[in-house]
Amino acid sequence: MTTSVDSWCYVFGIVPAGTALPTWSENDPAISRDSPAARLRLIEVGELAALVGTPPHRSIGRAADLLAHDRVLAEVVANGTPVLPMRFGAVMTDEAAVARELLEEHQAEFATALNSVRGRVQYTVKVRYEQDAVLRQVLAEHPEIDRLRDLGSAESAHTFQRQLQLGELVVRALEQLRPADAAAVLGEFGDEFEVRLRETSSPEDVLDAAFLVDADQVTGFERRVEGLGERHAGWLRIRLLGPSPAYDFVGEA
Repeated sequence: MTTSVDSWCYVFGIVPAGTALPTWSENDPAISRDSPAARLRLIEVGELAALVGTPPHRSIGRAADLLAHDRVLAEVVANGTPVLPMRFGAVMTDEAAVARELLEEHQAEFATALNSVRGRVQYTVKVRYEQDAVLRQVLAEHPEIDRLRDLGSAESAHTFQRQLQLGELVVRALEQLRPADAAAVLGEFGDEFEVRLRETSSPEDVLDAAFLVDADQVTGFERRVEGLGERHAGWLRIRLLGPSPAYDFVGEA
């Protein structure tokens, strides 16, 4: 037996049964007519539900598709509903498959995971050095790097090799600075929140951390991060993302 493409389900996430569906205005620029987010519905089994849409008759992978996926999950979280996010692009053959293979087979673990994030949201704190400030400190603390920089400018024949060497020395110097600065930022949050640390992606990155925050602590958490940014202004650039589903604490369903 074959299934029609029209019966396929794009799965955004797992939510409690009875969850209110996000709604969009007809002219919402973030939700195109062929987006799975344009026609949302619930597939319910017991106390659980899958939040699904109808995938378009094309491949899914455009930037707009990813933005719409995140938008749906963000709207659910904004309404105070716990959600276990599915990976972007997750499609199943029909509603029966969603009910049987997803909800029924994983009912106990999904219920436990939803309860673990009920009334809680994730915030992500990203911290980077202010490039000019940290470079000045690196040069002040490592005069050999400053000398090599001057030498590389004066001897153009070996500029490329010297630039590579200079870059390596700067990266090592930043690696020596990073642990203390990352610990100082984390220390300002104490032990009040569950934290998941991610690998940083560039030498200037100090910290990439996800925090699980109770809904009644959201305002205080945001103010704390704002104060952190003010205290470290000129040295660290602090960026706050969220609230979002608790990706780092439950993983993707």
